[in-house]
Parts: sequence; structure tokens; C-alpha cells
Amino acid sequence: MGEYMPLPSKPRKGRPPKHATQEATRRILETATKLFAAQGFAGTSVEQVAATCGAGKDTIYRRFPSKVALFEGVVEQARERSLVKLEAIEQLGEDPIANLKNLLNSLLAINMEQDLIALKRIAFSERVVFGKAEDGSAPTQPDPILLRLVSCVEDAQNCGAIGTGDAKQLAEHLVHSLVSIPTADAMLGGKTFEDPQALEEHFQRVWTWLIYGVKGTAL
Repeated sequence: MGEYMPLPSKPRKGRPPKHATQEATRRILETATKLFAAQGFAGTSVEQVAATCGAGKDTIYRRFPSKVALFEGVVEQARERSLVKLEAIEQLGEDPIANLKNLLNSLLAINMEQDLIALKRIAFSERVVFGKAEDGSAPTQPDPILLRLVSCVEDAQNCGAIGTGDAKQLAEHLVHSLVSIPTADAMLGGKTFEDPQALEEHFQRVWTWLIYGVKGTAL
């Protein structure tokens, strides 16, 4: 009898496994993030993303039907990663002021990351903002970052560490003064806070003003 020869396996049909699809999407988004951050929105094409990450152009378009959709996917991935980093920020102890300061300082560090600054710059200049409603209004879903900050403010208020008032408004002012000012400067190409020491000095100075007040003498 002749030697047994196994039958050749048939080509696999149907959709690829879920993990393979997720890996392809991750690779596409990571490549697109680097290209958008380095070249801007106008300077980056779907063809460039496909060639750089090794995916077919049709593969990208099946997941992201336009370059705007691809950019929105990049922004959403960056947002999700920021939320993961936020969840990893642990309380330092039972001191609500220390916890509030630590959270704000961590938010500042996350928002000053170069890729995130570049994506915000694109969103601002190109008006390509993920989650924007069709009527042009801002998204209405709660911001988990702000919700956590509001909770920290409320903890500090409940123990008398800071004054009473609308916790959400206080949280928004803290974010604007401590985080948004250096972030906006970096988005517009400013170098004021490029030096880590300058960024730290800004945070410490403004934190002192906000928590202890700026009035030096009686009015």
C-alpha cells in the first residue's frame, strides 16, 4: 500500500477571529495616532496609514469609513487610555486636600503628553471633534474625569478643608486654572511650560493661590 498522504486543509472562510480583528484595529489606530501627531490632519492620508501599518486600505475603510472617522477613532482611543490612567490614580490617604492635589497634578501630566497635545491641536484647528452632536452642540454625557474631580472637591468640602459652594463649578475652575492654561499654551505652540520645572512651578503657584487665597492684606 502506498504511503498515507493527508488531505490538504481547506482555506478558512468567513470572518477573522475577534482577537485578530481587535489587534488589526489597535494597530491601525496606533499608526494613525503617530502620523496625525507628526504630520497633522491634512498631511496624513488613509493610504499612508495603510502603508505604514501594513493593513489594506479597504481594511481601514471597513472600520473607519472616512479620514474624519479614523481621526475620531484615534481621539476616542486616546480618551479611553486617559480614563485608564485616571482609574489607576490612587488616593494618597485620608487627607482630602492631598488627594485633590494629587488628582489635579496627575490630570495635568496626562493632558501635557505630546501625542494628546497634538491631537487636541488638530481637533481645535480642524474642528474635527469626536462626539460632537449633529447640531454642533457639545456632547451631553457625563465626563467621568470631571465626575471624579467633583467627588474629590465634595470630600474636601465635607471635612471643612475648603469652602462651600457648587462643587462642579469649583472643579471646573480648578481644571481651568491648573490644567487648561498650560495645555492651551502647548496646543498653540507655546513653550512656556515645556520645561518640567516650569510646569511644576505653575502648578504649585496656582494651587497656593486657589487654596489659600491671594489677598495679602485686609481691604
